[in-house]
Amino acid sequence: MLRMMRRQTRLVKSALVRIGLFGVAIMAVPGITFAGVDIEVTSTIQAAVDAANPGDTVLVPPGTYRESVLVTRNDITIVGSHTAVIDAEGFGTGIRVGIGRITTVDGVPVCPALAVKNFTLKGLTIKNARFSGVFLIGVDRYRLTGSMYIDNPTYGPFPLCSRHGLIDDNFVKGGNASSNGPSIDAGIYVGDDDTVKVTKNVVTNHAIGIEIESSMNAVVRENVLSGNTTGIVVVVLPGLPLPRTDNVRIESNLVFRNNLANPVPVESGDPVGLLPTGTGILNIGGDHVIVRNNRVIGNDSLGVAIIRNPFASADPRIEPNPDSNEVRDNVILHNGRNPDPIRATTPGVDIFYDGTGMGTCFARNVFETEFPASITASFPCPERDEQDHGRDGER
Repeated sequence: MLRMMRRQTRLVKSALVRIGLFGVAIMAVPGITFAGVDIEVTSTIQAAVDAANPGDTVLVPPGTYRESVLVTRNDITIVGSHTAVIDAEGFGTGIRVGIGRITTVDGVPVCPALAVKNFTLKGLTIKNARFSGVFLIGVDRYRLTGSMYIDNPTYGPFPLCSRHGLIDDNFVKGGNASSNGPSIDAGIYVGDDDTVKVTKNVVTNHAIGIEIESSMNAVVRENVLSGNTTGIVVVVLPGLPLPRTDNVRIESNLVFRNNLANPVPVESGDPVGLLPTGTGILNIGGDHVIVRNNRVIGNDSLGVAIIRNPFASADPRIEPNPDSNEVRDNVILHNGRNPDPIRATTPGVDIFYDGTGMGTCFARNVFETEFPASITASFPCPERDEQDHGRDGER
C-alpha cells in the first residue's frame, strides 16, 4: 500500500530533510514547486507514479526495481539515492516521460506536441535499458540531475523533441552486459531540442560522450569526457524534424583521451561508425557553435574539428556548410598522435578546419598542430573588448 504524506507550504523545510535522508542534494529548480504529496514507493515505482498527481514527489527507497517506468502527468518529481536502482534489463527504457512520437506530414518529419511539463529526476541509478536510461519526448521544462547511468547499451539520458531542459551532475558509464563491450551511441544525447543545458556531467565508455543533434540554443559546459570514441559531437542529420543545429556553446569542458575503439563498424551504414577513434570536439555542419575555454588533450585522431556536413545530400532541407563558428581561448594539445587508420581522412592534428562555410574563426588557442597549415591564421576572429567578452560568457 502506498503511504501518502500531505505536505503543506509551512512544512517545506521538514520535507526537504526527509528527502535528504535518501542521499540526494536538493536544489532549487525554476518552475518546480514543493506543494503536493510525497508518495513513498512500497512496491513498484510505476505504482507510485500512477498514484501521483501534478506537484507530487515520488520517493524511491534503496533497493533494486526491475521495471520500466512511464510518466505522462505534469509536475512529477522522482527522488532517490544511487542505491535506488532501476534495473531495466529486457526493457527499452528505464524511465520514459511522454508517449508522443515523431510523425510525417506531407513527407516532412514533425515532432509531437509538448504534452508533459515540469518533470524532475533527482538521483537513482538506471542500468541495462536497451535503448535509453531516461527517454523524454514532447517535454517542456525538465531536469535530470545527480543520477548514475550504468551499462545502458545505447543512450543514457536522451531528450527528444523537448525544450527548456537541464541535464546536470550525472555520471554516465556505457557498457553492454550481454556483449561485454561499450555503448554504441551517445552517453548524453540531445536531439531535436530547444534550449537545453548539459553541465557538470561525467561521461565515459560511449561511442560519443555528448551529442547535440539537430537542436538549437544548447549549452555544454563544465563536463568531463574521457574514454569515449569521440568527446563531443555537434551535427545535423537528415530525416529529422529540425534540419539544422544552431547556437551551441561548448565551454569549459575537459575532453581528454577519448580513444575508445569505435564499437560501430565503419561499413554498418550508421553515421556513428564513421567517427574516427580519438576525436575530441567535432562540429559537422553546425552554425554559431562557440567552442571556448575547453581543455582538449590527448585524443588520438583530432582535437577540435569543423567540417562540412557529408550527410546533407540525403535531406534537401539541410544547408551543409558550418557557418559563423568560433574557436577561442582553448588549450588543444597532444592530439592526433595516433590517428584512426580506417576512419581518419586527414592527418592527426590538434585543430582541423576544411575551410567551408562563412564566418568561422579562431583566436587565442594554445595548440601545436593544425591542418591545413596555417588554417587558423587564415581565419582569425575579430578582436573583442573585455566588456563584450565578459557579457558573452554570461549567456
